[in-house]
Amino acid sequence: MNKFNKDRGFISTLLLIIVGLAALKYFFDWSIFDAAASEQGMGTVAYIRDVLSTTWTYIGAPVMFVWNEVVKPLFEFAFTALRQMIGEGRTNLGQ
Repeated sequence: MNKFNKDRGFISTLLLIIVGLAALKYFFDWSIFDAAASEQGMGTVAYIRDVLSTTWTYIGAPVMFVWNEVVKPLFEFAFTALRQMIGEGRTNLGQ
């Protein structure tokens, strides 16, 4: 994996996909919604839904545990620390 792909985040990848779909619609008049509405597209969408559902049944509990016990408390701690730093900064500016 090269450095360019390694540093790309989730949001930029999502935006790139959206721009790509918009370009396909503009230049080739191809719509993902029309493709999903076809018989083969509906089968593909159902298959992807089934795969995601099955995957979630196996990883759902561990993911929720990590979210509730690690990620969420970490965000709350960071937010509290940020609010405290902002409050201290305002206090120090007032002196």
